[in-house]
Amino acid sequence: MATKKKISIKEEKMLNWKILLLGFATLIAFFPSLNNEFVNWDDIVYIMNNDMITAFSFVNFRKIFSTYFMGNYHPFIILSFSFDYHLFKLSAQGYHFHNLILHLVNSFLVYVFFFHLLKKNVNIAVTIALLFAIHPMHVESVAWVSERKDLLYTAYFFLSLISYLYYARNGKTSFFILTLIFFVFSLLSKAQAVTLPLVLFLIDYFLSRKFTWKIILEKIPFLTLSLIFGVIAVFAQKASNFINPLEIPLFDSLFYAPYGIFIYTIKFLFPFYQTVVYSYPVTLQGAVPFYIYFSPLILIMIAFALWKTWKNDNYITFGLLFFLFTIFPVLQFLPVGPAFVAERYTYIPYIGFATIAAITFWKKRQSVAVRRKKIFDAAGMLVIFFLIFLTWNRNLVWKDSVSLWTDVMEKNPRCISAYINRAFIFNENKQYDKAINDLTDGLKFDSTNFSLYKNRGIIYDHIGKYELALADYSSTIKLNPKEYESYIYRGILCTDKLGRHDSAIADFKKYLLHSPDNLNATFNLIVANYHKRNFDSAKVYCLKVLRLNPGNEEAGKLLQQIDKAKP
Repeated sequence: MATKKKISIKEEKMLNWKILLLGFATLIAFFPSLNNEFVNWDDIVYIMNNDMITAFSFVNFRKIFSTYFMGNYHPFIILSFSFDYHLFKLSAQGYHFHNLILHLVNSFLVYVFFFHLLKKNVNIAVTIALLFAIHPMHVESVAWVSERKDLLYTAYFFLSLISYLYYARNGKTSFFILTLIFFVFSLLSKAQAVTLPLVLFLIDYFLSRKFTWKIILEKIPFLTLSLIFGVIAVFAQKASNFINPLEIPLFDSLFYAPYGIFIYTIKFLFPFYQTVVYSYPVTLQGAVPFYIYFSPLILIMIAFALWKTWKNDNYITFGLLFFLFTIFPVLQFLPVGPAFVAERYTYIPYIGFATIAAITFWKKRQSVAVRRKKIFDAAGMLVIFFLIFLTWNRNLVWKDSVSLWTDVMEKNPRCISAYINRAFIFNENKQYDKAINDLTDGLKFDSTNFSLYKNRGIIYDHIGKYELALADYSSTIKLNPKEYESYIYRGILCTDKLGRHDSAIADFKKYLLHSPDNLNATFNLIVANYHKRNFDSAKVYCLKVLRLNPGNEEAGKLLQQIDKAKP
């Protein structure tokens, strides 16, 4: 049995200072996030309009653990927001504070894991944790309240890995059980945790454990859980229609996925020109650019690197495989959502690259003369300060929704959702001209996007430009006849503002073909027929509303008016 490395009193003091430095650097880099607001990118749904977080009750608890939410099954996340709500209500700063605390905890856990994995090498462990803590690509996971998923699943993920390290070295069953429990908690926070069993095998490789049947069999509970939660994740995405919304052909996905690996690698080394939405690269004609088809070359290069380092430089093999194993589920082989890469997906995977960078740095530093060590130290500090600077500034982009979507529009001007989301905020702030300008600018890039017309129509309707609103609602329906909500909008406009009751009746009936028992459409049919003096029809629909909702007072009053008005 190998002897444990002991740390001297001097080394222990240096360790304390380095851990404090890790925490201080992280706080400095992410300090601006504490002044940020919620953004209208999931925060509204997860927090501001989420009834499940407003009360600790058995009904809510059951709902949290038995339903999908926003295309995910992550009950621990909803529970954590419920905890925040009872402390901070809807004060965004409290939620951001919670996120930052979790990021600090995760940075420390990364340090602890590598401290023990690398036989108590403090310098390398702190460097890996520092690169993880202050990398600009991790701002999205920390500064975006709704991405609490990354923070919480990572905490349990590394608690599980640390427990497994203890188990692998002393064989105690209690540590194996802890590893399994923390893994379940991680899965209940985010489905990306399904990669943990592969990392356990990777730890076995790094520790030079012999691959016996015992090692394989002990992974079966983990692999089984990964399979179960992986299937749940797919069903959750399907239930919300998040799988392949752009209808990317499977053949093209096979090339976009390795291109994603290339982008993630470049962004680790050069974290510039960051954006919230990385749209699929396409030509002006909407085709796949030719260079995408060369993307499998990156896989060949990685395979060659693994072959060259498998025996002699196992830390490079460990780092590359750690990255590949943990990024694999989000490489868009099965396209999910409208983007082909996302910065939040790098939160754990970049630890693989950080491992390679940190060990390479300290190995090279150790091999040079004393005078040149100062050059290494200066270069290392320069990189750290530069990363802190980039991360600080990236946090400022997340200050509020307008700042966030303005940044997206500048870097990805064809991102239609940015125009819609910023226009939404302008509309909420009664800056109607700015909202209309955003939606009109969006139409310059995509004149077939019905959502732009629909949202502009709503604003025109609100500010009294009824003919323009009517034109936009009609364009919405023409582009997408299944956009049934626009039939309601157009019908109400025709009834209440334009007096075109026949058109309104036709729109409401069209909607009812889609949803026969919809109370809103049926009630508006009563109103339109009443104004048209079709009293018999109005009464039929009034009775229908009362049948669907016996306590509807407005329908009861209308029925009385209809009986009085009938000749």
